Amino acid sequence: MTTRTIPTDAAKAADTTITDEEWADAATAHERFKALLETKPRAKARHDAVLAEIGDRQATLRRLREARALTQSTLAELLDMDQSEVSRLERRSDMLLSTLKRFIAATGGEMHIVVQYPDGGPVELLVEDA
Repeated sequence: MTTRTIPTDAAKAADTTITDEEWADAATAHERFKALLETKPRAKARHDAVLAEIGDRQATLRRLREARALTQSTLAELLDMDQSEVSRLERRSDMLLSTLKRFIAATGGEMHIVVQYPDGGPVELLVEDA
């Protein structure tokens, strides 16, 4: 077994204050980044490729349901809820893991949560049934 050290807050980030000027600078960082990409074609191409790869691996609950050729009504029956509840569930951005796990199982899938730390490989988080 490899022994790993846990990162500590040696910089005392929790005690650091940010000036109004620094906040203003941070607020425009995204726009400056987009402008920089427009001047660097190779960087823009790489950025676009990364975004495309991310897009290929991401899906909403609605997309998952549609990919499995299920209607909201059918899924509602499988989950023992109303169709309107499935509709709300698909639009929700925050939910219990148990609810998400039930949704995934009803569509025929299996849910796995993987945690990635900068100093190590991926670790699957075990989520027990309640």
